[in-house]
Parts: sequence; C-alpha cells; structure tokens
Amino acid sequence: MVDAPPRPLVLTAGDPLGIGPDLLLWLAAHGHLRSCDRVAADPSVLAARARVLPGGFAPEGIARLEAHLDPDLRATGADPAELLEAAVERVRAHPGTALVTGPIHKADMPPARFPFPGHTEFLAARDGGVPVTMAMMGPSLRVALVTVHLPLAEVPRHIDAAAVARAATHLAFALRDHLGIDTPRLGVCGLNPHAGEDGRFGNEERKAIAPGVERARAAAPFARFEGPLAADGAFGRAGEGAYDGLVAMYHDQGLAPFKLACMRDGVNVTLGLSFLRTSPDHGTARGLAGTGRIFPTSMLAAVRYARGDVPVWGSDA
Repeated sequence: MVDAPPRPLVLTAGDPLGIGPDLLLWLAAHGHLRSCDRVAADPSVLAARARVLPGGFAPEGIARLEAHLDPDLRATGADPAELLEAAVERVRAHPGTALVTGPIHKADMPPARFPFPGHTEFLAARDGGVPVTMAMMGPSLRVALVTVHLPLAEVPRHIDAAAVARAATHLAFALRDHLGIDTPRLGVCGLNPHAGEDGRFGNEERKAIAPGVERARAAAPFARFEGPLAADGAFGRAGEGAYDGLVAMYHDQGLAPFKLACMRDGVNVTLGLSFLRTSPDHGTARGLAGTGRIFPTSMLAAVRYARGDVPVWGSDA
C-alpha cells in the first residue's frame, strides 16, 4: 500500500498586529510545515515580528518560512483582506489544497473588500454562495451552529427545518469523513429552555427543529440523531460521552460550553465549502503579539485537521 501524499496547505497570517505571524514562525521553526505548503503573508511583517520575539524559535522560523512564501501570496502594506483573497484563489485553483486562516481583526478589514461579519460568511460568498456551517472541533466536544453572527433577537426567524438539517448533516459527514467516526451520534439542541417543554416556552422545536432532524436522518442515514434536546442537558451528556457531536441553534449556545471545554485546542472548521478550511479557536490576541507568550496548540490542531493528520490532537506542541 502506497501512502497518500500530504494534503497541501495555504496558511494566512491574519491580523498583522495580532498573534498570527507569531504562530506561523512557531509552526515553521518546529517543523510543522511541509514542502508543499504555501504561506500568504507580508514578508516584512514576519521579519519585523521575528526581530522582537523572545524565546529562541523566531530566527529558525523566519529562515524556514522563506521557502513557503509564494510571490503570488504576498501583499504590500500588510493588507489581510488582500492576502485572504489571494489565498482563497490559490486554494480554489488547486483542488485538494486546504486553507488554514490566522485570526483577523474584523474592524480593520476594509468594508469595500470585506463586508462580512467573519471568515465563514466571506468564504461562503467566495465559493459561489454555497450554504456552509460553522463548526468547532475539539478532542472532547464537537459543535455545529445553525446560526452564527446574528443579534440574539434575530435568531428565531433564521431557524427553519432546512437550516437545522444543513448543520446536522454537515456535522455528521465531517465526523465520519474527517475524524473517522463511522456511525456518529449527534444531539440536536432546542432553541428554548427545556426544548420548549411541549410548546410552553416556544414552538420552534415543533415547527422547525424536529422536522430538521428528520431531514438530517434522511440525508445522513449512517448517523444517529437525537433531538430536539434541552441544551443544558445535551451538553452535560456530551461531556459524559453520550454524543460525538452537538448541533446548537445559535452562537453562544454552542461556543460558550465549547470554549470552556476546548479553549486551547479547538479548531474552527467551515463545513460545506468545496475545499477544507480550518482556523484556530481564538482571536487575534494583540496584547500577546511579539511577547513570546503564545499557546500554539489550537493553531497546530488546525494544521493537523486540515492536512488530515491523525491524531489531530496531541501533546507534542
């Protein structure tokens, strides 16, 4: 049996004032980039960061990164939107390549080029407007979101059977195809307390979520779906191993418990794209940029997940 070649990656530095450049330097210095990988970054930003970083890994990192800095993936002025556009074009033009994005500072992204609330919506638009799901993957918990960056007051009207089925089905296929769980067990959370308690606290469970679960069962017959479930109990049971993944109805319903459980090793995955995209589960951390006080485990897990390495989560960071 011949081993498959490694999946090529395109990695972006993200916010030039944030911790993304530090993480790229760390990955390169510790041998986590392969010859097929390319980095979308401003070389002057990487060089400047390497000059101020303590800890000893920066000189080796900047030396090794040079081989991964493709001329077509460089930008002057450290424009993260320009670099992100170039990275997506590169990935779409080379099937089988995955994208790993560094955190961006959305307030600094030029509105004309980036009129989106986050990476997820941007990537969906650039990939032809395909329906996508934001999912968070960790060693002990995996969560897919039905709605993402919305005011809480707007969430109920965006929950329908199609949206619930999309998120549940995307997560089921990811658990099988990315993490090797042949028969994934998924819990689908309700929107309201106690999953609506038979309509006493709301009807979204009856009108949208339960029909969405039925659609997911038809679309992914290899998986086992339960729901709608009271969210508090579902996350408690997931922590005890009852589920391989959960479907949450809105951002903080899913991400608050996820970050409690997997804050330093979670991976943000955009499901439904024509290519695989991952990102570390944290923000730009501008206050830590250049200090050497980094926790690279989430970025390393994002690289391993995108490449298809097993195990994704390990202790050799």
